[in-house]
Amino acid sequence: MDEQLQFPFASLDFPGRVSLRVEEVAAKLGLTERHVTDLIAEGKLQAMDHRGVGAARACYRIPIESYRDYVVRSLTTKAERLKLLADLPPATLRELHRELGDILRGHRAA
Repeated sequence: MDEQLQFPFASLDFPGRVSLRVEEVAAKLGLTERHVTDLIAEGKLQAMDHRGVGAARACYRIPIESYRDYVVRSLTTKAERLKLLADLPPATLRELHRELGDILRGHRAA
């Protein structure tokens, strides 16, 4: 079995996971849970509804592939990248800054 692909930024990834809850995605991306469920409703983030029989409220599980696809697509244009980054908490931005610096220093040494 192939090893699971991981983002170069550990701060955005969920290593070893196969599905995620709405609240996990919201916390990781610095979004509200409502925003994440809106993304699901708009078809921008694929999810499975695991609501029990007779339950009125959706209970979404987001496949890790869908989460990663959303993040990659969100980083494809400058406007989308800026929107995604602007919505991240400052601590996550600082971690990304450090990780980018590590990547760039590694590329310079090569």
